[in-house]
Amino acid sequence: MEQYMQAIMANSKCFKDKVVIDIGAGTGILSIWAARAGASRVYAIEATEMALYARQLIHANGLSKTITVIQGKAEEVDLKEKADIIISEWMGCFLLRESMLDTVIWARDNLLKKGGALYPSHARIVMAAMQDIDRRMDGKRQMNNADKREWATFVAMARKKYLVDMSILTRAYHEELGDYYFKTAMCLNLTPNQIIGEKRVMEWDLHTVTLDDLRKDKIAEFELKMTGNGVMGGLAGWFDVDFKGSKQSPATEGVVLSTSPHVGITHWGQQAFFLHVPTRVMKGDTAKVLMKISRQKKNDRMIDVTLEMNGTLASKPYKMPKTLYHVE
Repeated sequence: MEQYMQAIMANSKCFKDKVVIDIGAGTGILSIWAARAGASRVYAIEATEMALYARQLIHANGLSKTITVIQGKAEEVDLKEKADIIISEWMGCFLLRESMLDTVIWARDNLLKKGGALYPSHARIVMAAMQDIDRRMDGKRQMNNADKREWATFVAMARKKYLVDMSILTRAYHEELGDYYFKTAMCLNLTPNQIIGEKRVMEWDLHTVTLDDLRKDKIAEFELKMTGNGVMGGLAGWFDVDFKGSKQSPATEGVVLSTSPHVGITHWGQQAFFLHVPTRVMKGDTAKVLMKISRQKKNDRMIDVTLEMNGTLASKPYKMPKTLYHVE
């Protein structure tokens, strides 16, 4: 909220007398700031029942004449004019999980004037090597084994007490456990001392990225240079977004919203992709990483991340085979 408020209020010259659309307005707080920054008209578009509360909040703050709340999907709204600025808090965990970026880009193409600006305007994903400080993978392994033992106890009890043989489901249960414990990324709030090397790996200008760009697999090849000695327990990822305006309508004051461990705890945290076997690293070691981000077929608002990594770590050859992680 602080970064959004600063991005809008510090750029009041950019908002003065402008038409603004707020995509996924929620309670309407971004719309309120846009109006207070001098916008002539603001359209707060919210698909859910939250629109009812947005109207109440906007009325209570004396801004009903400036802000129009529209309940519905942006793709289905019929506006009589186009906007100078689109604002939206669309980001999901690891930037793209459950994100509304598709809707924002559709609105850019259909509801924004030529040369108009998006707030935020740019986005990037950062990846890092992560210390195995709390031996979390050992804990995952222990919980996985405990759940397997609990299932075996349940199967025996069901056979004896209820006269039903449940063992046919054991393999499926074990696979589901493996998916949960070893193939699902975790959202954590890491600390700077857990990071031992980081790099920007993907960047987008939201004024030029297309819907096709967003829907296809996104692939990055990069090197991570270790900045300290330790045990690498996995890779971590987070995002930053910039509020720069557009080339034709640049912001007077640029603002960055970062979800890095270096800025402290944020709503989004960081996504942790744990190695099945942690490995020792030394300062100066370099790991080559291949990353692919794909939309899940069963739910295209969720994503899968595939990682491969190799290098010489702690003077030994290291190879992490292609590993799939669900971000959901």
